Amino acid sequence: MTSPYHVIDETLLTNLGFLLGKSAQIKDRLLDHYLAVEDITSSQAKVLFTVFFLKNQRSSDISKALNVDSSAVTRMLDRLEKKELIQRMADPDDRRSVFIELTTKGHEVTSRALPLANEAIDKLTECLTPDEKQSLQHCLGKIVNFFHTEECLLNNKKDTTC
Repeated sequence: MTSPYHVIDETLLTNLGFLLGKSAQIKDRLLDHYLAVEDITSSQAKVLFTVFFLKNQRSSDISKALNVDSSAVTRMLDRLEKKELIQRMADPDDRRSVFIELTTKGHEVTSRALPLANEAIDKLTECLTPDEKQSLQHCLGKIVNFFHTEECLLNNKKDTTC
């Protein structure tokens, strides 16, 4: 009989897809733990950070930036609005569209959450040497940059994010 607490199979530990996915799960769990003092989840923090750094975002922009389904972003924005962390503002150039902005409370929570998120990432990578961290950052950055460029070419986009 196999124990529910069995050791991860060695084959999985050499599979990059498994390792990337498992690392992302661990990262989100750590973020949830560190951000609990601000009463936000890792998913909520990602939305807040996106709005914080990329001003004047529409929900569709947030959805694309985070690669999350637009209905999931809408539900997340509803929760953040209920917590008074964001507000929806009418787009003066398009009545059908709204911009998402942080409220004063949202700015305060996000400003406190950023160092907490950094602490969580430090915890995630504490088992790595400084050279290993730099190498990991370099490799992941290379992958992200390559596929961002490819996505822009595939979608024939020429906007500022491409």
